Amino acid sequence: MAMRKRMHIGRRKPVEEAEIIVIPMIDVMMFLLFFFMVASLAMVVQSGLPVNLPKAATSSEHSTQNITITIMRDNRIYLNTALITIDKLQDGLRKMKVGENNLVIINADKAVLHGLVVGAMDEARKAGVTRFAIATDKG
Repeated sequence: MAMRKRMHIGRRKPVEEAEIIVIPMIDVMMFLLFFFMVASLAMVVQSGLPVNLPKAATSSEHSTQNITITIMRDNRIYLNTALITIDKLQDGLRKMKVGENNLVIINADKAVLHGLVVGAMDEARKAGVTRFAIATDKG
């Protein structure tokens, strides 16, 4: 008689159900939220007060850079860093191909007369600018 070997089959362990662990996922989402908030704050070039103005018809060739019009205490006007007169401001903006995608930042000294600031904004509107911001100090 041949001996039969018996094979011992052990009991199976109960299968555990898969769980989704939510806490690490929340941690990752909070980190991403924090990262994008800090990154978006770093992209702000200069703070200002946005002004809603009527839109003007513009051509399709526009740059997307921000443009600064600086008016000094002695009424000198700078377009970015170039000294310019208010009469040449419209032509200077058109040469830069400004349009509705551009934000023009008015950086005027607090001693400058309001009429000069409005005149500069009017010349910019004639060149096709529709978005303005007024530069201010915190305080």
